[in-house]
Amino acid sequence: MLETQYHDANLQPAESNHAATFPVVRAIDVGFGHVKLSLRKGADVGYANFPSMAIPADGSAVRALGTRRRDTFDVPVRGALYEVGRDVALAHAGGNFGRDVTDEFYRGAIYEALTRGALRYMHEAGDSQIDILVLGLPVNQYNDAKRRDYLRSTFEGSIDVGGGKSMFIKRVIVQAQPVGGYAAIDEHLDELNGVIAATGGALKPLPSGEALEDLAVLMVDPGEHTLDWLLVQEGVINPRASGAASDAGRHRVVRAVQDALSAQVGRPLGPSVMPRINDALRLGTPVKLSGVAHDLRQFEPVVVSVIEDSINRMVDGLRDAHEIIDLIVLVGGHPEHYRDLLAKRFPAIPVFVLPEAVYANVRGFQMIGEAEAATADLRH
Repeated sequence: MLETQYHDANLQPAESNHAATFPVVRAIDVGFGHVKLSLRKGADVGYANFPSMAIPADGSAVRALGTRRRDTFDVPVRGALYEVGRDVALAHAGGNFGRDVTDEFYRGAIYEALTRGALRYMHEAGDSQIDILVLGLPVNQYNDAKRRDYLRSTFEGSIDVGGGKSMFIKRVIVQAQPVGGYAAIDEHLDELNGVIAATGGALKPLPSGEALEDLAVLMVDPGEHTLDWLLVQEGVINPRASGAASDAGRHRVVRAVQDALSAQVGRPLGPSVMPRINDALRLGTPVKLSGVAHDLRQFEPVVVSVIEDSINRMVDGLRDAHEIIDLIVLVGGHPEHYRDLLAKRFPAIPVFVLPEAVYANVRGFQMIGEAEAATADLRH
């Protein structure tokens, strides 16, 4: 089943040179908007994603009607079944948005259902055991040791992934999400040097990836709910200048546009409209409501205003460390506005968007896990 998904934009693996050999290393980056994961692709590793929506499963016969079976799985969590996967939006109706966009997301049933769904996709691709699984948390969540311990204790061991299948996970490693993007930078040195040369600031093109360890690099990850930033100085994270701003991500942008559109049409727009506005903003297409197409480009000032406020919160959180930054690197699913506004604010600092930015963190997690596997004793 999974092979057919590779041709869909919502679940399309990126190519990788990392081999799918023993020990088995996999990575999952559960964001508020999309779940990104690594999975077996022949002898290599591919990358895929699906929406961060988990809907209470519908066991009625009506669900089976239609010309094709929707690409989802029912996974068990805390005595209930949740439907997750690529086509989960087809299960979405009414006020049940199927998302959790709070700071308690990582302890909730929806997060657990999404992670189990990612493990089910890995199982379908050919793995029933994982030696090292790398999971990510936003910076502010990662700083809480209890949350890291919670993820390790929850996902180590035998995990029921639905359909009578289980995944055994030997070891879980938890990383701050932007660390994954930092690990992946030197895979794109030529593109990075092009941006450095075009910026014309004090930083000169780098002779090798190792030169990154001489720099102060600001990793910026605009997610669905949080804006994460991580300052890495000479290869070491500066915790005092790293952090996250809640309600400073894509969800706030979409909500602001929805409020503006609601005022224009003269009626309240419910939560089921949010995914359609989100998709329309990403694709640059009108959103259709009650048969009428609305051009969202008119709300560009609203979008810019929200993102500028989020960047202001990040700069405040840097505690004047922006004065020493050599390079800004963006990861995540929608970095373009952030790139433009950061380049305008700091014109002499190169602002680099990692290629396939949506997969940057999970790619880096995979690399981190493989490096750990190369040195760890994982014998059974």
